[in-house]
Amino acid sequence: MNRIQTELLLRKAQSGDTGALDTLITAYYPQILNYCRWHTADEQQAQDAAQETFLKAVRWLDSCGGFQGAFRPFLYKIAKNICIDICIDLNRTMERTEVSLESLPGEPAYQESGFAAAEEKANLRALTAQLEPEQRELVLLRFAQQLKLREIAEITGLPLRTVQSRLRAALKTLKMQLEKEDWR
Repeated sequence: MNRIQTELLLRKAQSGDTGALDTLITAYYPQILNYCRWHTADEQQAQDAAQETFLKAVRWLDSCGGFQGAFRPFLYKIAKNICIDICIDLNRTMERTEVSLESLPGEPAYQESGFAAAEEKANLRALTAQLEPEQRELVLLRFAQQLKLREIAEITGLPLRTVQSRLRAALKTLKMQLEKEDWR
């Protein structure tokens, strides 16, 4: 969905058009859910975070007269903060709770369809785990979410040139890791 279509739908949604709001959510939900999957512990948390993202966005649209800026980066900013909150809450819960081996889920069933994509995501997650959190976020936004550098700058609040240089440094670090560990 291009920016003009999004802006038109936003204006309609602010005027009470629920169909326009549904169209916006349908268009952006898969991207936000995918982003939340990278930042939460499991699928249920990712779905909860994505839903909360849209609830907050709708509340914001209802409470404000107009929307300035790009909608997609706005959604990612909300999702980022919600995922941070979920991780903080999860860490607090884990500190208070002992986990027994019996309560852990068994191995997930092997699924042929989508296995290669899941393996790629696991490889990317393993590679980026060694990066600094800020660098990891930039790599995930750029390559897992396929956002433009300008959008990443809006989401992170960093200047475009800073995003470029930090992303370049992160990729250089990843390249050195790959050469060092001989990943294939």
